[in-house]
Amino acid sequence: MKCFPINGSHLTRAASVPLMLFATSAYAVDITTCPTDAAVPMSVAEALDGVLTAAVDTEGPLSAAFGAAPGAVLSLQAPDWTYARAAGVADPEAGQPISCDMAFQIGSNTKMMTAAVILQLQEEGALSLDDLLSVHLPEVANALPNGDVITLRQLANHTSGVFSYTDNAPDGSPGIMEGDIADPAALKRGYTMTELVEFAIDHGAPSFSPGADGQWSYSNTGFILLGLIIKRIEGQNLADVFKTRIFDPLEMDDTFFGSDVPTPEMGLPRAFLAMPFDVETTDWNMSQGAAAGAVVSTAADMHVFIQALMSDALFRVPDTFDVMQDTVPTGSPGIPAYGIGLAEKAPGVWGHGGQTLGFQSEVVEFSEQGISLVGWATSSQNIMGLGAQVVSQALVDGGVLPDPLIAAAAALRESLVDTEWRLISVADPETGEQAMQPDRYSITFVEPGDFAAQADCNRLLGGWNLDKMTLTITPGPMTKAACPPDSRSDAYVGWLGTTTSAQIDDAGHLILTSNDDGTFTLLQFESAQ
Repeated sequence: MKCFPINGSHLTRAASVPLMLFATSAYAVDITTCPTDAAVPMSVAEALDGVLTAAVDTEGPLSAAFGAAPGAVLSLQAPDWTYARAAGVADPEAGQPISCDMAFQIGSNTKMMTAAVILQLQEEGALSLDDLLSVHLPEVANALPNGDVITLRQLANHTSGVFSYTDNAPDGSPGIMEGDIADPAALKRGYTMTELVEFAIDHGAPSFSPGADGQWSYSNTGFILLGLIIKRIEGQNLADVFKTRIFDPLEMDDTFFGSDVPTPEMGLPRAFLAMPFDVETTDWNMSQGAAAGAVVSTAADMHVFIQALMSDALFRVPDTFDVMQDTVPTGSPGIPAYGIGLAEKAPGVWGHGGQTLGFQSEVVEFSEQGISLVGWATSSQNIMGLGAQVVSQALVDGGVLPDPLIAAAAALRESLVDTEWRLISVADPETGEQAMQPDRYSITFVEPGDFAAQADCNRLLGGWNLDKMTLTITPGPMTKAACPPDSRSDAYVGWLGTTTSAQIDDAGHLILTSNDDGTFTLLQFESAQ
C-alpha cells in the first residue's frame, strides 16, 4: 500500500534510480507466455523479459538493492501488440507456477479508484474537493490536529500533512502494518476505517500545516478519511460503492474490495515480506488497507481500469479528469508530480503503484503511445516498485519509446555550441571548490566537432564528441608560451582531456565532469554572452 518512501519505514518503495539496462545472472528463470500474449516485437519481448526476470531473480545484480519475489506477472497492452508473461511460482513449497490470470492485492492503486469515486460525487454535487473535512466528518475534524482547516483536495493530493497510520508513530507505537511484521496476530487483525483514523489521531503528529508551500507527504490516513466520506454520503460500505460505480460498469468481474484475511477461494498466490521469503504475509487482513489499499484484482481487469480512467470513461463532466491530473510537486525524483489520487511518474506516464505486506505492483499508461502497463510480484520488495521506470527503459531498448537521452543530448548540444564558456571554479574532493579567473580559461564548442580554448596564456584547439550525455574532449595543438607561476594551464588541459559528461544547471552554468582514473573534478563555466 505504501508506494512512496516514508522515513523510518521498513515498507518503503525502492529509491529512484537512473534508467538502467538489466544484467543477467546464472539464476534460471522460466518465463511462461500467457494466452493473450501476441505479436510482440522480438526486441521488445527480450527487453521486457529482462524486467520480469529481475523481479524474481534472487541472485541477480538488482536483487541486493531492490529485492525479488517468488513470482511475478508483467503485462503490457499496446495498440498493435500485447506482452503478457509470468515467471516464478505462486506457491514455493508446492512448486505451483504463477499465471497471468491470478488475482493480486493492488495496494495503493486502490487510491485511483477512491479518487475516482470522490470526483464522481463532486460531479453529482454531493461534495467539492475544496470542502473542509469538517463539512462531512465534523466529529473527526474536531479530534484531528488541523482538522478544522484541511480540505478534501489536500487529503487527495497528500498536502494535508496528516500522519499516516501505517508509519511508526512518534510516540513509539508501531504503525499498523509496520507492527504486523513481527506479530502474526497483528497481521490478521481487522480494523474499521474509523479505528485506522483513531490510531493516527491518538499516536501521530502532523508533518506540516495543511497546504504549506512546497510541502508534500504521502499519507494513507488521508485516503481513509476520503473513504469515510464516501461511506457517509452513499450510505453503503465501500465494497458495494466500488462495485456499483466502477467494477460493474467496467465489467471488472474479477475485482473486489477486500475486507478480511484472504480465503483460498480468492485465488491469491502465497505472499512474502521480502527475501529470503522467511516471513509469510499471505494472511494480511485487507481491512488494514481499506480505501487506501484494499482492492484485489487481476492484470486483465487493471488494464480495463487504467484504460477507462485515462480515456475519461469514468466521468460525465468533460473537465473532471483534468481536475484529477492537476498535480503538485512531490520532491520525489521517481514521482515528480501527484494529482488527485493519480501520479505522473514521467511526462505523459500516469498511474500509481501499490505495496502491501506481500505484493508490489504498478499500474500506468504511457498516454502518448497508448500503452498500458500492469505489473505485480509476490513480495513487498522487488523491482516492480520501479515498474514505470524500468519498463520505460525496456521500451526504449526495444525501440518503442524514444530514448530520452537523445532528446536531452540534442538540447545540450544546442546550448553548448557557439558560446564562449568561461571557467569560474573547479572542485574536487580533496581541495574543495576553488575560484578561477574567467578571463584566463575558456572554451568554445563549434559544430560539427571542433573547439577553441584559452588555457591561461596559451591557445588550444581540438575536437569534441557528444554521445547521448557522454562528452569526450580531445585536446589538439597548443601554443607553448611561458605562463605565470600561478598558471593552471596544464591542469586545465588535463581536465578537458578527461571530461566524461556535461550538463547545464538551473543557473545556466555549464558543468563539466572530469574523471582522471577515479579522481573526479567538476569544472563550472559561465557564458560570456
